[in-house]
Amino acid sequence: MLMAIHDDPSSPGTTRPRRRKGRAPLLTAGILVALLSAVAVTGGGMYLQRDTPEWQRFWGNTPVVVPDPAPTDDLGPLLADLRYMIAYPESSTNARTTAALQASVAMLEKHVELLTPGASAAAEADPRSAPATDAPVAALPPLSVSAFSTNLAKVGNNLLKAGIQAPEQEARRLSGSGIELILQARNIASAAGASAADIDGLPSPATNWPVDAQSSAVAGEEAPSTGASIGLSAQEGLPELTFGACPTTEQSASDAALDPAAGQSGLLLGQVIDAAYSMGYAYDVAGARRTGTLRTAAWDREKVLVGFASTLEGQVDASWNCAPLRQAAYQLPADARQNPLDAARSGEGQLALLLRDAAATQSGEARSFLLRTTWFQALQARQVTGIVPDFMRVQSTQESPETTMGSPTAPSQ
Repeated sequence: MLMAIHDDPSSPGTTRPRRRKGRAPLLTAGILVALLSAVAVTGGGMYLQRDTPEWQRFWGNTPVVVPDPAPTDDLGPLLADLRYMIAYPESSTNARTTAALQASVAMLEKHVELLTPGASAAAEADPRSAPATDAPVAALPPLSVSAFSTNLAKVGNNLLKAGIQAPEQEARRLSGSGIELILQARNIASAAGASAADIDGLPSPATNWPVDAQSSAVAGEEAPSTGASIGLSAQEGLPELTFGACPTTEQSASDAALDPAAGQSGLLLGQVIDAAYSMGYAYDVAGARRTGTLRTAAWDREKVLVGFASTLEGQVDASWNCAPLRQAAYQLPADARQNPLDAARSGEGQLALLLRDAAATQSGEARSFLLRTTWFQALQARQVTGIVPDFMRVQSTQESPETTMGSPTAPSQ
């Protein structure tokens, strides 16, 4: 009886502390809060920031997903900056620089519409695009010509890089637009009186692309000023390319019918090989008809082109038993007899377009290599012809100008 009284918590003589009502629910709630906090903090091994979609879902909110910025997002603001610069020119801007900026408006508008339809109208509505008055007073100082050319080259370089991972058709658009923007940036910088070192230092594949050991030869090359042909002359750095089929055989046509993507890679790379061989032969003939430095330059270019074509053909021969391509390349443009060197140079721009298209059929390091080579080839074409290849053409096909058959000549020494 005494034990019963002692064990009764309500008994005055007991020494056991009384349990407080509601303590168990409070303890359970505390443990639950601690567990939820741990889950919220760790997320099963992941720290949840307040702005993350996971955190928003935890509190029952619909997360707002902000997409990563794309290189094309910079095109509209870039066009607005350009229009603003023309409306409020620098006091030091000369007529040549103004002409280069005005030419850039039409060029940039085309690329804005190609890559970001509708962005041109948004740029037009930007306050910076408002036409100048009789006595314009800029609310904000416009970009300097130097700063704008750097920004233009940077956006172009980013577009070209984006082409490495893009789907095939998109890769053509991005890489072509990127190259044209970089070349136009060089035009603007040159018109403003920039030095050759400053122009070569603008963002481009020659200055801003990482170079690994396998493709180190593509970059140069001690300096970008060593010449645009370095993109073709670095055969030892050529990665393994994908040839879906022989370039120019009946078998390749049937392969292309079964697998269009595979056949396309062989077809376009075959066109690059054929064009390089053809141009090499044209330069060889042009050198034979020239003297002095022109002869040396023509034969040096011939060696680069033929060496590049031979290296590509060696890769396709390792994968497929294909008919040789070089014999069909012994043809000359119709005007080669009157202007042999100009006729040879006329194919430089077309080769750049073919390289871009062939690059789009590759992936990874192979595409990166060929896009870098396309850049150097486009620079070469502009240097020797004064004309930027028309990369607005989404896909290039090798043109077939009127030709006259030529006879093979002895290899140049």
